[in-house]
Amino acid sequence: KKHRFLISRIIFWSFLTISFSIRAQSPDFEKFNKLFKEGQYNKAISALEQIKPKDSQNGDIEYLTGISYSKLQEYDKAIVHFEMAIKQNNQSQDLYYEYGQALYAANELKAARKAFKLSLEKNFNTAASQYYVAHISQILEEYNEAKKNYSELLNNPSADLKIKQIARFQLAETALLIMRETHSIIANLQSSVEKVIIPQMKLAYKADKTTAVATEIDHRILDLEKEFNLDPNLLANGKRISPKRYSSYFSQKIKFDDNISLQNEQNNISQSKRESFIYESELYGKYDYVIKKRIITSPEIRVNFIQQGDQDSPTVYQNDAYTLNLNLKNKIEHNVNTLPASFLIDFEFSQNYKDWKQEHKKIHYANSLNLGIGELFNFFRAGDTSVKFKYKKYTGENDAISNNTKTISADQTFNLPSQNILIALLEADLVNNFNNTSSNTNSYLLRFDFIIPEVMPKFTMDLALATTITDTLEQNNTRGTEITLNPSVDLSKDVTDKIKVSVNYDFTKNKSKLSDYSYQKHVFSTEFHYSF
Repeated sequence: KKHRFLISRIIFWSFLTISFSIRAQSPDFEKFNKLFKEGQYNKAISALEQIKPKDSQNGDIEYLTGISYSKLQEYDKAIVHFEMAIKQNNQSQDLYYEYGQALYAANELKAARKAFKLSLEKNFNTAASQYYVAHISQILEEYNEAKKNYSELLNNPSADLKIKQIARFQLAETALLIMRETHSIIANLQSSVEKVIIPQMKLAYKADKTTAVATEIDHRILDLEKEFNLDPNLLANGKRISPKRYSSYFSQKIKFDDNISLQNEQNNISQSKRESFIYESELYGKYDYVIKKRIITSPEIRVNFIQQGDQDSPTVYQNDAYTLNLNLKNKIEHNVNTLPASFLIDFEFSQNYKDWKQEHKKIHYANSLNLGIGELFNFFRAGDTSVKFKYKKYTGENDAISNNTKTISADQTFNLPSQNILIALLEADLVNNFNNTSSNTNSYLLRFDFIIPEVMPKFTMDLALATTITDTLEQNNTRGTEITLNPSVDLSKDVTDKIKVSVNYDFTKNKSKLSDYSYQKHVFSTEFHYSF
């Protein structure tokens, strides 16, 4: 059967350096030559008919007439004149190649292949001649002959890159046709397509990604991946993932905080009544390993640097820090109610270095080890739903800040008809400071994010509102149940595909019985984000 690839995509121009053996002084020849160059092929044929036989040798008139009829796409007439030129022993170098072209256009495939073989023997345009031999054999379903000639063409040093690209593509197609005839077990055919055919096509594609043939190859690869369930970006549960397996970025934030927070026993926050600029830098990298289309394992590394602008106030610069985070996040893909879902297993380790001794030195402050499990699924069919449980073991240089935290969270994404997105999060943190139980807390967070992707062209707005209720447990008599209100607004713009800038305003108000823990603050920030 014929291949989908159209031979019309390939144009082999015969740049004729016509050394006609017709006498140069013949007025009719000069007339023909002028008309031929002007593209007036009918008149050129008429001029040839006026040339006397004595002015022509060895079938030159027949050869030129055949060329002219080929230009007019009157291939049946061209064939007749080429055959007469051959009988008259015409010695034009490209005769059999042009004869083969006319036969091919007239669908005289076996005769065309024979003509191209003779052209190949005469060493005229060997790469193109051999391509036609291979391609005609492919059309005639003589696949071993086609495979042999495509392979020889790839080893032809005179063949240019474009024709080799086409030959490699068609060699892979021919091999696939042979495999379809010889593989009776579909699993074996699938394995051969994955390990042999697609790699060969990708090699052909990479030879020159700018050609029309490359586009054809790319589409063909996608068709085969779909047919044999080999699409590397389509998971077993039907979820499609990004073809880009790595993700990395650098971000730089500049903040102004008018009331720097002080952390007490790691989980209790009070105010310093001091303001400062804050410089936060972050470097992040991740790679997704896809295993058997069922498991995605993603090692991550994240490095954070925090530097306070106020280096004169110990209660401020004690927050200078840098943190190293090493994470391993895993997804096991499956289905829930026929829809794609993911079971989540996360391991997270971090080391925190901080100026906690107020000596302008960042020294080791704490380590944390987290284990999280969860489920990501589509419960409401309007967006993703996730439920997670996390256990964190926090070990500090000061025993008083060591704690264990259990976190339970659930969030729901709603993809609204307006193309906007609403995200709701409910989270409970149960903190056990086992060396200082008086500072234990249970806190409950409810947060809503309303995201407008195109508030303006290339601008995204995130309006958020969060409320936290903190049960201070043993300190309830002095601090009571604290309530924190935290609205914020973030406006970001995609400057390029890799660069994003944003501005943010964040307001926090905490209400507590104890004045040190009752405070409010305003934070203004800008961020530069570059994705690699």
